[in-house]
Amino acid sequence: MNRIKRAADPGAALRPAYRVKPVAAVCAALLATPAVYAQDQAPQATTTQAPADGKTPDQLDTVVVTGIRGSIESSIALKRNSESVVETITSEDIGKLPDVSIAESLSRLPGLAGQRVDGRVQSIAIRGMSSDFSGTLLNGREQTTTGVNRGVEFDQYPAELMSSVVVYKTPDAALLGQGISGTVDLRTIRPLDRSSRAVALNARAERNSLGDLNHGYGGTGADGARLSASYIDQFADHTVGVALGYAHLDSPGQELHYKAWGFQTDANCLQHQTDWGCHPVTGTSPGSAYYMTGFEAATFSRDDKRDGLMGVLEYKPNRDFHSTVDLYYSKFKQTEVMRGLMGSIGDGWGVPGSVFSNVTTTPVGDGSLVTSATTTMVPNMVVRNDYNTRNDTLKALGWNTEAKIGQWTAVGDLSYSSARRIETLFETYAGSATSPSITFDIPTSPGYPTFSSSTNFSDPSLIALSDPAAWGHLGRQQFTTQNDVMKDARLDFKRELGWGPFTQVDLGVNYNKRDKTQNFNVLFATLKNGATSELLSSSDVLPSSSLGFVGLPGGTLAYDVNAVAAKYYTMTQNLSGGPGGDQSHDFGVHERIATAFVKLDIETELGGVPIHGNTGVQFIHTKQDSNAFAFDGNGAVIGTIDPGTSYSNLLPSLNLTGDIGGNRLLRLGLAREEMRPRIFDMNAASSASVSTTDHFWSGNGGNPKLKPWLASAADLSLEQYFGKRSYIAGAVFYKKLQSYIYSATVPYDFSGFINSTPTVNPASNIGTYTTNSNGTGGRMRGVELSGVLDAALLTPALDGFGVQTNFSYTDSSILANGPGNTAAWQSLPGLSKRVANLQLFYEKYGYSLRISDNYRSDFRGEYTSLFGNTSILRTLAQSTIDVQASYETQSGPTKGLQYLFQIVNLTNTPDKNVQDGSGFGGNVTAPQEYNKYGRTYLFGVNYKFQ
Repeated sequence: MNRIKRAADPGAALRPAYRVKPVAAVCAALLATPAVYAQDQAPQATTTQAPADGKTPDQLDTVVVTGIRGSIESSIALKRNSESVVETITSEDIGKLPDVSIAESLSRLPGLAGQRVDGRVQSIAIRGMSSDFSGTLLNGREQTTTGVNRGVEFDQYPAELMSSVVVYKTPDAALLGQGISGTVDLRTIRPLDRSSRAVALNARAERNSLGDLNHGYGGTGADGARLSASYIDQFADHTVGVALGYAHLDSPGQELHYKAWGFQTDANCLQHQTDWGCHPVTGTSPGSAYYMTGFEAATFSRDDKRDGLMGVLEYKPNRDFHSTVDLYYSKFKQTEVMRGLMGSIGDGWGVPGSVFSNVTTTPVGDGSLVTSATTTMVPNMVVRNDYNTRNDTLKALGWNTEAKIGQWTAVGDLSYSSARRIETLFETYAGSATSPSITFDIPTSPGYPTFSSSTNFSDPSLIALSDPAAWGHLGRQQFTTQNDVMKDARLDFKRELGWGPFTQVDLGVNYNKRDKTQNFNVLFATLKNGATSELLSSSDVLPSSSLGFVGLPGGTLAYDVNAVAAKYYTMTQNLSGGPGGDQSHDFGVHERIATAFVKLDIETELGGVPIHGNTGVQFIHTKQDSNAFAFDGNGAVIGTIDPGTSYSNLLPSLNLTGDIGGNRLLRLGLAREEMRPRIFDMNAASSASVSTTDHFWSGNGGNPKLKPWLASAADLSLEQYFGKRSYIAGAVFYKKLQSYIYSATVPYDFSGFINSTPTVNPASNIGTYTTNSNGTGGRMRGVELSGVLDAALLTPALDGFGVQTNFSYTDSSILANGPGNTAAWQSLPGLSKRVANLQLFYEKYGYSLRISDNYRSDFRGEYTSLFGNTSILRTLAQSTIDVQASYETQSGPTKGLQYLFQIVNLTNTPDKNVQDGSGFGGNVTAPQEYNKYGRTYLFGVNYKFQ
């Protein structure tokens, strides 16, 4: 059986190559047909030279195909031989994935879309579902994450240390840690898969086109560097293999940030903003037009430092024994500086109404927006200086041993994964004692507005440390410590069979233990001298950062946040309570998952058509609980609770591939799939009380009794291959949801909850609870087209040229906020209906050029918002273009030396968010957020030697 195998069984061989039948007309049509990488892990593709030198076949030299075409060749062979529907990425050479990050490469695969965070692709949506719906593995083992939920932040994994990435779109029974949308398996190299020693060194300098927006404060800047080294060797007659890799990243990030706080009408706040205390504006009224309640404009500078280490020790003394130990370690540190201006120009946050004059309104959809005006107000414009840090540590250790015992092969696997995140956010406030006026001119579509003011916000004689917005403090410091630890043990037994179509059985058990905890603390700043404001001394003041991109070139007052805090502030703990408050972010979630599975490999014929694949089933028993604070109806802590539940699920699966002739394969996948709930949704923090009138329980908060998302899924894929480096494929999928999660008020068993009014006996333990709940119904469906064209199939004159492209369309009827909430703005987070990629490349004689365009249509994205919470914003469609050019010397003493130049985000594509939704006037859409991150230039060298 020569089928694709997983990382725990990496010695996969390729099936015999099909006879090449290039059809020029069909290949030409491919130029207009979507296509992209469809790849999996394998040894580098090889070709043998003709025996013109007189050598026997056993003596023939081997030509190792590397670079873009080598990666494509290996990938196509592996897609062709897969038992499942997969998409993968393989390295072009040691330490060289196609893009600057794992996430960038993943976002180019059919049906996958990347979401940018701080200008870099960080999370991946598969088939229209956000990263919380996919599983992530490292060498076949489930991984912890530095995010608050389950979605992995892929920028934590250096591309230089990965040899391949496999995306399983259809599961099989032996694939553990799978998701409902797909499963991503990151893989490091296996040294015994290579024939000889290899050493690779890479170095790149990096620059951001926006320059140094905040003058180097906090160690940030415009320049950075990337360094990596890889070493692979074999010993003891190729029975012992060692692989070591190190990658260092020092990457600058810059951002020009603008955001409108929201839009409302004169007399009526938006339904989702009633807690802001809105009131009719005074003075000149904008009438029924929607006006901006407030805004923020700021410059961000970031410095990301990451050191990653990978190690593999492999031992295979004979065919009957194989043991591998692999280690991964990553240390990530981010420093972020923000300087800017924010404040209300309407009634938001309960401040007195503004006085509007010179109002201009512009029709938008069924309503109109106030697009320009002058406002005067109480002194509530806030000059912000923030200093934020984040330190992440990832560790992963795995030991896999395979031994043949008679007719059986036993495989044992032990693994450990941990992720630790320590984050500090420190925001400080300053403002003027006199009432400023603001004149604004905002566009009706996303873009930077223009502001002007009578106040110089950078004048140290005018702008003082204070609380201009009456928030009750002069600054806020937030500390978050998060620990995620997973331990896993697995035991498999395999043997060949002769039971009709069944050729092999694989059965096993797995036990997974996961504990995720988060600690949260908040300090408020007041002045040491007890005053309400204080001017800075001249020695405290730093050069201001320009806000010229919004019409305020003078910028704002700038200072060293930590030095000023030590000199002027007293910090006092201040924690809000209740669900959604600060103390609700202190919690632990604990899971114990036992899995038993059996998988049968299939090899048969049906109507003369060769068929191979597998079928099987997983039985999963889950026990889960959460510990957190319990609050009374007023948000006061009354104790701790640790409710939980247990349940079992059965997940059958079937994967079949038919060789229908003419280099065509037809694949069918059927499965029941599950994805466990988001971690934060299982947080037990809750507020509950017994009514003094009807004596029934009621409350709100998290739900540690949540059960998984469940779906019945069907996949069908047709693939046509041409030569070694060309194919075209079309796939359709359908997922019917048996269980999904949404917020609702439901009957709930309050057993174990603390009664804050013990004098009132509850009439029943069953009451009403507003929380995340399991619902039923809904579906996901889509079509995916992909392919690769080696242009030499059309004519030898185009040898070296090629194209990869793909297109996917995904549709969903899932109601993200539950039955009855059918508004279009409540679509599933992460769902872009249309995703497309196009990549043109040339590679020959050592020269290489690649141009890539990545597109996704608008979607609901999840972003970090105030006080450690998250918010869902509608992000508009975006297209990003990257360019890469290189030359590698082909002979002489510098053979193997490659010079590389890259531009990431060539067109400086912005992130654009808009406001729409319930209560927002028909089809009115208002521009809410607009951020630019600049282009990233990289120049470097790669060198490989034996």
